[in-house]
Amino acid sequence: MKTTQFHVQLDRTTKVGEFKESMGLDCNGPYFYDHEVDDLSAEGIESGATLSQGRPSAHRESDTLFIAGKAYGKNTSSWENAPPSVDDARPEWHPISMLRDAVRECEAMKKGGGLGYVAYNLILGEGHIKYLGGQRINGHRCSEFQVSFDSQVLKGVKVCLGSDDLPYRVIGEDYTAIYDYAPVERIQVPVLPTNPDSP
Repeated sequence: MKTTQFHVQLDRTTKVGEFKESMGLDCNGPYFYDHEVDDLSAEGIESGATLSQGRPSAHRESDTLFIAGKAYGKNTSSWENAPPSVDDARPEWHPISMLRDAVRECEAMKKGGGLGYVAYNLILGEGHIKYLGGQRINGHRCSEFQVSFDSQVLKGVKVCLGSDDLPYRVIGEDYTAIYDYAPVERIQVPVLPTNPDSP
């Protein structure tokens, strides 16, 4: 793979809402940052309501950070007017268990197996690839391909690859992801609040 870093902006629209994700990965560290914004539709709010938590928040944001070998997170509440016993809001950075392995993703990039939302090994191993034509994405020329699969589980995608074989746009069934390869701007290691009860 001809890069050790990337940034991708994903926009997904479904009947339950609009979901935006901005993700940056820099393998010279490694470093990973992800910011997600969820805006639920009326149907999404009603279908997500429960007796114990009530109605889900129409707007929710969450951040995940991996830096200096440690993972951190913060998020607004998943619930509208949730009682303290079920409110999951954590507005300040705090240690978390990393659900996404930045080191593993960097290894996949190094081996050419995948990059973000593009699984090269899967596309080349199982995909049927059809050339669609040239495109220009954010000033970059790329060649767009339609990829389909025999499996009912795997969804077809359109991938626009530059002359460097890097993706600049991926279009899925309900999402569009735009890539760029400028240096990733790093957030500093969070300063965690001290616990006055700790010895």
